[in-house]
Amino acid sequence: MIGLLLYNRKGAPLVVGLSIVAIGLTLWHQSKYGSEKVKVQIIDFRPNDIEKYEKCDKAFRPDSVAMSQSGYNIPVIPYGALDRFTVLTMVFNRLQSYRDVIQHYICMPFVDRLVLLWANQEVDPPTRESVNVSCSEKLFVHRLKSAALTRRFANFPEIQTDAVFNVDDDKLVPAGDLQRAFKVWKKYPWGIVGYENRCCTGTAPNLTYGTDRKSWSYRLILTSAAFLHREYLRLFDEKCPAEVRADIDRNKNCEDILMNFLVREHCKCSGVFYVGSGHIRLPQKIKYSGNLCSRPDHYTHRTGCVRKFLNLYSKTVNFTASKCLYV
Repeated sequence: MIGLLLYNRKGAPLVVGLSIVAIGLTLWHQSKYGSEKVKVQIIDFRPNDIEKYEKCDKAFRPDSVAMSQSGYNIPVIPYGALDRFTVLTMVFNRLQSYRDVIQHYICMPFVDRLVLLWANQEVDPPTRESVNVSCSEKLFVHRLKSAALTRRFANFPEIQTDAVFNVDDDKLVPAGDLQRAFKVWKKYPWGIVGYENRCCTGTAPNLTYGTDRKSWSYRLILTSAAFLHREYLRLFDEKCPAEVRADIDRNKNCEDILMNFLVREHCKCSGVFYVGSGHIRLPQKIKYSGNLCSRPDHYTHRTGCVRKFLNLYSKTVNFTASKCLYV
């Protein structure tokens, strides 16, 4: 597998919108600001050369012994013939766009089924008949007893595959990008593989949630569009501290940050795999009047969560940053 880390003349990384016009170490980055030359660092990731990984992720290696004794059946070796995954999405109040989400994913040949978690407590969930889409036999609707955000991470019986693509109800990922990320996840099934990352600036334990444009490193993979093993859903449900669960459900925030910490604690490694920004688009009928991340205190609250979890898992989690791009 070849990993590309792309930098512009100022040293900032570029990972999307690339157009290769020459063979060698010179590429052109095309964006709304025009095109410019970029330097390319090529990392040849070979299974037998673990040092290659650790050059860009010092905590890459999972602890296979600890994982095997954990009680959770999450492998540390790549999957072979696995060819399907479950799409898991939760619907709160976007009642006009969820049909677009179903229509987009459900008939993809590598989607085993789409599990729709219905969190709206005032409107009845749809049925296969009412949705009226092709491949409706792959649709499974699970009505939740509450709108608790932590219920997006639970091992529901409708999930029959090890691979789960957890996606928000406002993100449509193209089939090609899904296949690419799924291929990466099959190589690293102990981690979170996704299209959106976040870092934390400053010095632990007083880190600030956000992005690190200077070093292009990341510590978190957002689960708004990410692959993970279904056993992590059970692990989250069983190991989420009651006080933390109450805070997440009350503020409707930070469940994804906690999942990153739990993955790190389980594998004793970084557990984060960034595949580059996919060509994610919005449903046609999307409305953002109630978007959670648009709240004025969103980033402040997430900074608080990072610091709280750093303290809570200070003895069991290595919160090191990664600079790897997996393609």
